[in-house]
Amino acid sequence: MNKLIMMVGLPGSGKSYYAKKIAEKENAIIISSDNIREELFGDVNHQDDNNKVFWELHQRIRQNLNNNKNVIYDATNIGYKKRKAFLDQLNIDCEKICFFVATPYEKCLEQNRLRERKVPEHVIERMYKNFYVPQAYEKWDSIKIIWNTDGYTFDTHELFNGENGLNKIDQENKYHTLTIGKHCLRCFQICETLLDDFELVMAAMYHDIGKRFCKAFVNGKGEVTENATYYQHHLVSAYDSLFIFNEQDFFEDTILKIANYIQWHMKPFFIESDKAKNKFINLVGEDFYNKLMILHQADMLAK
Repeated sequence: MNKLIMMVGLPGSGKSYYAKKIAEKENAIIISSDNIREELFGDVNHQDDNNKVFWELHQRIRQNLNNNKNVIYDATNIGYKKRKAFLDQLNIDCEKICFFVATPYEKCLEQNRLRERKVPEHVIERMYKNFYVPQAYEKWDSIKIIWNTDGYTFDTHELFNGENGLNKIDQENKYHTLTIGKHCLRCFQICETLLDDFELVMAAMYHDIGKRFCKAFVNGKGEVTENATYYQHHLVSAYDSLFIFNEQDFFEDTILKIANYIQWHMKPFFIESDKAKNKFINLVGEDFYNKLMILHQADMLAK
């Protein structure tokens, strides 16, 4: 059976570098969104016709798979909806493999600065804040993590107790009285009493670590606010958790489960109907949903 291999990673993560290595090993054709932009518009940085670019990219992937070739889909692929939609619509019998290049945000920025073709840093930041860690419910046959860390992993003691540690950062909004770090610890303690589940309890401990990066005093309309806002902190927290629970200490399946609880921990605040609830359960499964609601309960109690 031939293979569809999708690369997933932030700009500057090393994604295309690893795609070339995988292509050699798997005798695969690389189909890259950047190459198609350059081919169609003469400019790899052209961003005005993404629909046309990805229509062409998807057509070429299907053609090559139908010709029994292994194909590597080389693009950032940061969103679960688009990844899942592509797999759902593929309708080709092949092995579907996700290669997720896990590179800390700061290292992505550093590597990007060294590249000839640089992506604007505000674009990388936007993607970082919108990145969904790949999960099995997207319909992958397997998810493989390529760790590109080189000393960028987080030290938990420093994260919470360092000079700018989470234990010292006032949340400065009406919903919390505890600092970010102490809220995380309290959420962990409550979760531990509610359910003996390692992944869930670890998610509780680290579910808000992205708040330090996301903290601002601006609302969704760009207006200055009195209370601090933390837009997209759940996704930054999930991404950063990877470098606490790294391959040296945990199985990949465990790491992905912890990140999954973290990246969805805000979802219960926005489920306003049975229809929305059932749609979410259909995506993630009832067991995950029930455990997520326990994390939600702990999060609400840990003010």
